[in-house]
Amino acid sequence: MNRKDGPAGRRGLIRRGWLLLLVVVAASVLGLGWTRVDADRTPPAQQAMSTVPVETAVVEPQSIEITRTGLGTVVAWNTATITPQVSGEVIDLPFHEGETVQKGDVLVRIDPRRFQAMLGQATAKQAQDEANLVAIQKNLSRDQTLLNRGGFAATQQMVDNERAQVDALKAAIVGDQAAIESAQLNLDFATIRAPFTGVMGLRNVDLGNVVTTASSIVTITQIEPIAVDFTLPQADIGIVQAAASEGSPQVVALDQNGKNALGHGTLDAINNRVDSASGTIKLKARFDNTDHKLWPGDFVQVRVVVRIEPNAIAVPSQAVQDGPDGPYIWLASSDKTVRVQAIEIGDIQDGRTVVASGLTAGDRIVVTGQYRLTPGALVTETSPQPTNGQASGS
Repeated sequence: MNRKDGPAGRRGLIRRGWLLLLVVVAASVLGLGWTRVDADRTPPAQQAMSTVPVETAVVEPQSIEITRTGLGTVVAWNTATITPQVSGEVIDLPFHEGETVQKGDVLVRIDPRRFQAMLGQATAKQAQDEANLVAIQKNLSRDQTLLNRGGFAATQQMVDNERAQVDALKAAIVGDQAAIESAQLNLDFATIRAPFTGVMGLRNVDLGNVVTTASSIVTITQIEPIAVDFTLPQADIGIVQAAASEGSPQVVALDQNGKNALGHGTLDAINNRVDSASGTIKLKARFDNTDHKLWPGDFVQVRVVVRIEPNAIAVPSQAVQDGPDGPYIWLASSDKTVRVQAIEIGDIQDGRTVVASGLTAGDRIVVTGQYRLTPGALVTETSPQPTNGQASGS
């Protein structure tokens, strides 16, 4: 009997069979892995053709306002603290807190009786001096005549004294007139009027209070027109001055979120120095503010229109991509493929970017979906939308 036909021989054959099976399985697994690697390394054009959904927009020329933006504070065009120029008891406050008053309206009345009495005294003193002047002038005229005749009824000394009295009374009458004017002025000061049309604040005194020249009665602010003080970086001085040299640049005041316009005005003044600590310059804008949307103390965003480009190219900022060679945009071609287009960008604001070069009217640009694109990739476009819209400089 052959030993290979025994139990040991059979066991050897079984082991070799299992080894052969393991080799076959391992080869199959490795072959599948290499197949997947090869598939991954296959160029996109050789893989199963698929399209990338993207949103596109059509480039069209448009008129664009280039602006510069800063933060500002609304301030009253004029502010006055109503302070009496004479002392006395307040007998009338004919205004309501928070109301709008017109220029010349009565705001405060102080008891005028003391000033009326002083005016009466000054007027009476002037009348007395004028009467004395008339009497002395008559005596002077009579004595001068007697002296000229050479009689002893009048002497030169008498005439000289009377002439001096006339001059003194004339001077006294001038002083009396000044006293009358001073008394009249104090009487006028007893009635305080609005220096301009404005809004009244909260009063600091009540009826019956005795006020002095140091008392603050109330504050009035002029809000039509109204001003906004704001700052811009010193790097913007040149472009703002250039705009101001061609006229009064338009200014828009927006709320703190920069979304809602509160008023439209014009640039009124550029400060004469730069704040070296902050590197900014202060400017002032004027707003008619007839709707009172701007209120003193408000914080606002301010945009100054520094120039207008009538036929500029502006695109949604999300369409602009950053690459190692600079900014670029994906362009969609008529054959449903995309390619990279290098561009030069200008001003950016409000989610839009001005393209200085690289695009022409009619180009279709990819706005969203760029992260899945490769040059030559097939795309599925949404309905092209025009890129019209306002773009401004930052």
